[in-house]
Amino acid sequence: MQFIHCYLQYGLIIKNLNKMTNLENYLEDGANYQSRATLMFLQRDASIEESWNKEYKTYDAEIKVARWENCREQGYVVTLRNKNREQLNIAFFEHRNSDSICSIKWQQESINTLTIDNAKFGDVYKDKYYTSHSVEYGKAFEMAEWIIKELTEHWVKSLD
Repeated sequence: MQFIHCYLQYGLIIKNLNKMTNLENYLEDGANYQSRATLMFLQRDASIEESWNKEYKTYDAEIKVARWENCREQGYVVTLRNKNREQLNIAFFEHRNSDSICSIKWQQESINTLTIDNAKFGDVYKDKYYTSHSVEYGKAFEMAEWIIKELTEHWVKSLD
């Protein structure tokens, strides 16, 4: 209490000393709810079994994630480099004109986070209507399953 009294005595306004926040703003990073739900399913289920390393007791396939920002399309991009050093990128977000969860899949190597500004999509994503996969509103689990399937296929193809 003496700590709080000291700050109040000198005119500092202290808010939320217990570091709690309201439910609405908890874990808010700018991505919409459907993208965050998809990411949570990926965090839970995206271990690529084919990459299990018995010697080191870990997965060799390391999936990276970053924010995807394209105006109203706020989501995430996941990246996986396979054993051949080929990098698969999948951005997923809620479509700006519908409630569908959409994704864009392309290959491009980069050591930095890929964004809408530096991604080289080729013919994969010409405008907002070109997507690699989409699911209806509320189908975040189905989108996560599709992403896991694509990442797994990308990893397995380098094992041949």
